[in-house]
Amino acid sequence: MDYSISIDDKAREWLKRKGGVLTISKFQAAHCCVPGSELWIEFRKPENESLYEKIVQEGITCFIEKGLECKQNHLQIKMARSPFFNTIRVEGFKYF
Repeated sequence: MDYSISIDDKAREWLKRKGGVLTISKFQAAHCCVPGSELWIEFRKPENESLYEKIVQEGITCFIEKGLECKQNHLQIKMARSPFFNTIRVEGFKYF
C-alpha cells in the first residue's frame, strides 16, 4: 500500500535527535481480560524489515507494518507532550 506521510516540524526534529527512525506496528494484547489491538511505536529499525513498508521523508525513515490500513492512505505524525515526557503520536490508521 502506498502511504503519504506528513510530519510536523517539532516531531521531525525530535525524531532526528532520537536517530531518525520510526517503526509502527500492530500490538496484540491477546492474554488480557479484554483482547485487543493497538499501535506499537518504536524508535529503531524492525528486526525483519521485509515485513514493513519503508518510507524515507525529510531525513526520517518510517517502517510501517504491512497490512495496517490507513484512512485515505495518509498518516500524520505529531508530537504528543505531557508534563512528564514527550513522544510521537500517529494519526490516520483505521482501528482494528
